[in-house]
Amino acid sequence: MGKISIINKNLDEASKEFLSGFGFTLFSLQEAKYLDFPLSSHPDMLMFMGFDTLFCHEKYYRENTERVDRILKLTKYSLCVTDEYTDNTYPHDVLFNAALVGKYLICNTRHVSEKILEAAGFAGKEIIHVPQGYTKCSVCKISENALITSDVSVYKAVLQRGIEALLISAGSIELEGFEYGFIGGTSGQYGDKVFFCGDISLHPDYASIKSFCEKHGKAAVSLSKKPLRDTGSIFFID
Repeated sequence: MGKISIINKNLDEASKEFLSGFGFTLFSLQEAKYLDFPLSSHPDMLMFMGFDTLFCHEKYYRENTERVDRILKLTKYSLCVTDEYTDNTYPHDVLFNAALVGKYLICNTRHVSEKILEAAGFAGKEIIHVPQGYTKCSVCKISENALITSDVSVYKAVLQRGIEALLISAGSIELEGFEYGFIGGTSGQYGDKVFFCGDISLHPDYASIKSFCEKHGKAAVSLSKKPLRDTGSIFFID
């Protein structure tokens, strides 16, 4: 089947068509009943993909067994489910909200799933603890050694480890029910492209974002002409 993209079921149709046009087979994630809308179908709230493993909660797997199993079959990923406590309140909703950038796993170690931390250890990854529990939402990975964020704590923490980072202004990204969304939640990196849910040129820091992407050999690609929207990240898998 080739390239796979795991997306929020509520991603707009224009963006879905754009991704399909790039040759991606789309898997839309259904809502988790234990999370509140609009976060309930955000990929970065529902699963973590890394170390050739798909991590998710046993409640979500039970509700979506067929869909998750199909992803596993097509990607050859193994499955790791957890029964750690989760609900719709922070920080109990961020079990899978971690960012894998090169040799580092960036997350709030107090709230991310212990199974992810254990797997990172077995894989020889170094863990960067940050106060921000919505870490994946806040991190737009550009390369294995570069990222964009609007979170100052994430920015300072990764710079100390030698990761190149661009700090942008907060806001200018829509997220229903919240003041604003995050740059990681509106994006996904695949190959030499970083895809954004909406028109990245509408962001006030677009010039810096575009330049930073190009510096690291990436093109910033807008999926639509709409304002940027936090849909919970886009996951890409070969």
